[in-house]
Amino acid sequence: MNRSLRKALLLWLLLPAGLALVTFLPLAFHLVHQPAMEALDRALADASLALVPHLEVTDGEPRFVFPAAAEQVLRADRVDDIYFLVLGPNGRFVAGDAGLPHEAPDGEEARGERASFYAHFRGHPIRVTAVHRTISGAPFVFVTAETTRKRDQLRVDLAFALLLPLLFFAGSTGFTIWFGIRHALLPVEDIRRSLHGMEHRAVAPLDAASAPGEIRPLVEEFNQLLKRLEDAADAQQRFVANAAHQLRTPLAGVRTQLELLQRDSDPGQRSARAEQCIGAIERLGHLVNQMLVLLSAEPGGRHASLAEALELSDLIRERSPDWIRLAEGRAIDLGFDLHTARVTGDRLLLGEMVANLVINAIHYTQAQGEVTVRCHTAEGHSIIEVEDNGPGIPPTLREHVFERFFRLPGVSGPGSGLGLAIVREIARGADGDVDILTPATGRGSLLRVRLPAIQPAADGEGVKKS
Repeated sequence: MNRSLRKALLLWLLLPAGLALVTFLPLAFHLVHQPAMEALDRALADASLALVPHLEVTDGEPRFVFPAAAEQVLRADRVDDIYFLVLGPNGRFVAGDAGLPHEAPDGEEARGERASFYAHFRGHPIRVTAVHRTISGAPFVFVTAETTRKRDQLRVDLAFALLLPLLFFAGSTGFTIWFGIRHALLPVEDIRRSLHGMEHRAVAPLDAASAPGEIRPLVEEFNQLLKRLEDAADAQQRFVANAAHQLRTPLAGVRTQLELLQRDSDPGQRSARAEQCIGAIERLGHLVNQMLVLLSAEPGGRHASLAEALELSDLIRERSPDWIRLAEGRAIDLGFDLHTARVTGDRLLLGEMVANLVINAIHYTQAQGEVTVRCHTAEGHSIIEVEDNGPGIPPTLREHVFERFFRLPGVSGPGSGLGLAIVREIARGADGDVDILTPATGRGSLLRVRLPAIQPAADGEGVKKS
């Protein structure tokens, strides 16, 4: 779904404004129209009351004395036709326009002695006001009425008087909201243009200082992401360059030996060169395998669904026969001290992690030396330790040995410089860490990996095997 922030803001701002306008318009019309209509009704009521003094009752007979000049003043109106009617007891006609409605229809409420209502007279709609008075003990009704042209015109004038300013207000408000949102989102557009102009070899951080406060944390986090991506790209480039160098060296050696093998006729020399080629190819295969393991250990290398609950002691026992043969071939005393330690992780990667620790220790420990593999649970962590009494790792270089293709100065051997880099990547992928310590004896190295334990468990019986 393609969501637009600008459209969402316009919708959430303009929709309530439109609803408020639609609601306010009839309310405002009613608040202005009702008092105007009541004022006209009061004028009609005053006209009806003005008729009262002109009625006289003599010997029980009503007589309405209304001079022609007064009637002319009453009926004078430039817009509407004015009517009046005076009725005596029992609706008896006294004076005025006969047939003029004087009783409010059903549903119309009278206010005290006065009733105002709409009716029709002589084919025209009229507004009627009837006032009831008692004179000389007899009830009389004084009625005045007018056509509704003035009222209709007033309604139209009021509607335009309210609608036009509200339409102007709505238009100016809508434009202000649109312009304000457009102006407020300009920093986002600037960020988009900055990103569009970047190249993968020229990544520059965005200007967080000029970004609005609401999106500044986002820009800062994005800059951190760009920094991590740049570091990852640099590391990838270094990895490719180092891998090319590491692969080129054994390939060049194999090619040289094969070229010499073609020209050498001595069977002994040919056999020796063939063995050197096989050894170089084995080292090349080991390097390629290490590189594949390292790629699998990096984030996204293997799917998270491959993680499972594992018992580290069982995993170490499964992989131990190969390590024992390697140790026996180098006259190394390889021992195991295994206790219950359960973790959640990728069985293949965790096996490779332990294998790199053990094989590194065996390769860099002199003949007749000792290597001990331990696992146990402590303080909510499952711990793996590989200890040797070899030459050790100087404290100043302990962080560097985790770098890819790093080799300790003066150390020769078949290693590729990827073993401990693989260990750290796998440990981090399992939410753990790895440290290099000095053994209690003060000689050699102690590599300790701590992983989150999935359940506390009592130590089992240690297994010592050499």
